[in-house]
Amino acid sequence: MAHRRLSIIDISHLADQPMATADGNLRLVFNGEIYNYLELRSELAALGHVFRTRSDTEVLLTAFEQWGEAALQRFNGMFAFALWDERCRRMLVARDRFGEKPLFLGRGRFNTLVMASEMKAILVHPLVRCSVSERALERFASGAWYEDDELSFFENIERFPPASAAWFREDGSEEERWRYWTPDYTSINSDLTPREAVDRFSELLQRSVTLRLRADVPVGSSLSGGLDSSVIVGYLARERSSASFTQNTFSAVFPEDPTMSEGKEVEAVATHTGVNSFQVTPDSLRLAQESALLHWHQEEPFLSASIYLQWCVARLARQHDTTVLLDGQGADELLAGYQFYFRQRQLDLLDQGRLALAIRESAKFNRRLRIASEQYQGAQRRFNASVAYSTDELHKLGRPSSSVSHYPDCVGTAPAKPGFRLRRTISEALLYNSLPMLLRYADRNAMAFSREGRLPFLDHELVDFCVSLPDDLYVRNGWQKWILRMAAGRTIPRSIRWRADKVGYAAPLDHWLRDSLHGWAHERIMDTALHSLPGYDGQKMATLWQEHQSGHCNHSWELWRWISLSEWLCIYRSGWWRAGSLSRADIDS
Repeated sequence: MAHRRLSIIDISHLADQPMATADGNLRLVFNGEIYNYLELRSELAALGHVFRTRSDTEVLLTAFEQWGEAALQRFNGMFAFALWDERCRRMLVARDRFGEKPLFLGRGRFNTLVMASEMKAILVHPLVRCSVSERALERFASGAWYEDDELSFFENIERFPPASAAWFREDGSEEERWRYWTPDYTSINSDLTPREAVDRFSELLQRSVTLRLRADVPVGSSLSGGLDSSVIVGYLARERSSASFTQNTFSAVFPEDPTMSEGKEVEAVATHTGVNSFQVTPDSLRLAQESALLHWHQEEPFLSASIYLQWCVARLARQHDTTVLLDGQGADELLAGYQFYFRQRQLDLLDQGRLALAIRESAKFNRRLRIASEQYQGAQRRFNASVAYSTDELHKLGRPSSSVSHYPDCVGTAPAKPGFRLRRTISEALLYNSLPMLLRYADRNAMAFSREGRLPFLDHELVDFCVSLPDDLYVRNGWQKWILRMAAGRTIPRSIRWRADKVGYAAPLDHWLRDSLHGWAHERIMDTALHSLPGYDGQKMATLWQEHQSGHCNHSWELWRWISLSEWLCIYRSGWWRAGSLSRADIDS
């Protein structure tokens, strides 16, 4: 067992890993945080346990000594760990409920089993082959890559699933695997009044933020300017009144591209909350220079150049000595926040025979987006103002005849039936086709600069509560994430609380591809290594490129998929995955 530590809680060497119990029977390596470790420590101390450190690692270890597998249900945190039990010569591995922290299992010759937080660590093992997964390549190339199962980009390396644990025998064989947490989207608390729901949501979110402030290093937050990250900043600012700490926020802005930049919104939140606001403008040429390194840290290709904005924000936090960053990820999947989800809400209302309500909500939603779009030149670059059905279209639809589009049946998702369209969509997003990728991007970017991201919206007690909410509290009066907007209260500016448009961290890639990244990008989309892949058509690619260059079409998302895949394949061909770590100077400058 080996461990490289980013010290967050109890930064003394007493808390280094691997850590063993006093009798040596249990030995642990652990990545992440147990946020409720102080409460668990008090409970364990009352049972007679004596602690040598102030770390959450020792609490996790002692919890297993006391409660065994049942300890998993008690942890409020993000984690991936391996626990060796000397008495039965077995290894227990487990991952947090949402997969905030990564865990991979690699298989090699002679029944070799290697477990690690990064695939690179597995690939340097001499008994594990470094070979590409053709199935993963095919999925990514065809646009069907979601990181929703065990498949990784490397043959014989498995992505261990979230909310799961497994025992492995000494010979590397798997003895048992189980899922220890599953949300129930069918258990809906219809008795809650809107006021009761908002109060309970606010209470749970504030507790989540408070728990995620526990650290022996500086804590700050990412601030995109959108609702979710702004609320986290606002709740943190409220904590400042009772706890003394410096509150730094870190943002990516584009002053020369006001259509895509959130600079105005970032400044509004910073002024309202009194934080120290630090901003960076990501540079397209530097993206080209750092792209290989970014892909090396991400370990798999990715679908959006916006990942580079996170990378720049993490570097900015390092430059300002802020180790922990709270962020707003998970709120859109949890609370039906993506604008294209609104159609599912509209169809649900039609399924339920609530045409009048569908008409009223849709008119408000569409009007707000139309007004928001008038503030920007080329607003379609920012968001789609026509993302929902019009009132005329709703009248024509009547009762929807279409089946509910969905994945094959997956554990934890809402039923795929009329009236549950929105719940099915957000449950798939939370567990399978959206959040897992976003968590990978965020964790790898943060770790590249020795930062730690913490996500208050993914507190499992808050999630369990939100999963039980009626749809009318996700979307109300044409406002998505209604309960969050209400819970925000005066913690953020009214202009942010009730903004209709949504862009998040979006790079102006469409302009970059026509200008500074023109040659670099063209070389990659025409990479001969792509020619044999399913889904790649050289003539189609040339047409997409020409249409994009004309300025009449925006194909930046489609083009980036092939750019990223080309970068990943170049690293694979170079043998870089087995090359070991890079010097710190490669990413600090």
